[in-house]
Amino acid sequence: MSSPRSSWHHSLTARFGLYFTGFVVVGSLLLLVWLREGQMAAAERSFIEQVHTDAAFVLRLKLPRSEKLAGDLTELLGFEVYFRSADGEVLPVPGLPDVGKVPTDGKVHAVGLRRVVALRLDASHDMIFTRFAPDLSPPIWQRQTQQALVAFWLVAGGFGWLIAWTLVQPVSRLTRGLKGFFESPHRIPAEVRRRDEIGELARALTQAREDLMTERSRREQSERLALLGRVATGLAHEIKNPLAAIQLHAQLMDASALDVESAQSLEHMQAEARVIEGLVNQWLFLTRPAPPKKGPLKLAEVVQETLLALRAQATHADVVLRFDTGADLEVQVLGDRARLQQAIRNVMLNAIQAM
Repeated sequence: MSSPRSSWHHSLTARFGLYFTGFVVVGSLLLLVWLREGQMAAAERSFIEQVHTDAAFVLRLKLPRSEKLAGDLTELLGFEVYFRSADGEVLPVPGLPDVGKVPTDGKVHAVGLRRVVALRLDASHDMIFTRFAPDLSPPIWQRQTQQALVAFWLVAGGFGWLIAWTLVQPVSRLTRGLKGFFESPHRIPAEVRRRDEIGELARALTQAREDLMTERSRREQSERLALLGRVATGLAHEIKNPLAAIQLHAQLMDASALDVESAQSLEHMQAEARVIEGLVNQWLFLTRPAPPKKGPLKLAEVVQETLLALRAQATHADVVLRFDTGADLEVQVLGDRARLQQAIRNVMLNAIQAM
């Protein structure tokens, strides 16, 4: 038997809660990364806008492209400014040689820890702006980030509640209702009215219970029939022993020493004993059927032997038996003598009783 802790870990609700918590954590981290990237992109856009503004200022005032102007702009703007001539000379000389190799495409390039933008100033000079990568504060402390996280958590919680209400809760309720479900044939889970997979599951469980009940009823009936067969077999064996003794003593009696009425009674007793023997054999056949013992038989002889066995009973019932042998009864058949005689005896007994 599993412990409560193990059951909790294997429950659908617990696993859904665990997966949903993982989804919220991973989603929050991805949201922070996305916000961080957005913050970096905004800082680069601001840097590019400022670079274009400063370059336009230099062009508009037609300031000289000198090392002194580059130094003044560096002190004024807060980031390093360089002039690059058409022959590749950079003024002032940068601390990083790669700064002078940045293409004039107006985009931000990373050179070491610096961010560099180069612009075409005129036909003979380019302007290069460099600064260190901005030291941005963690986005988690920003109000906008906190609002975005709260909004994400609310939306994720709403979707989680919707999924739990439409999936986890019905499955959990259906699972709790399975206790004693297969022992109560009249219990119908409410989920059978659903048109989704949960409803199909509930209907399948209900059908399985009905099939189980039907199979259980058939098995009980088979067990009762088997018990009845065992009782019938024991009873048949118990009857055969005294019946054999009665038949033996009847055969030992000398019919010639008896009067007519006693002789008829003896014959009737022997016939009834054979009838009882046939019934006992029939019981035994029903409980333990044996394959038929087929052999060539003359149909007329089989019918004649059956008539002789029933003549005393027919006389007692005041019924006259007449047997007309025709051409159809002279043929031979392949069959079981005992079973054919039993079938003919049953038909004739029905006829005698009906008359």
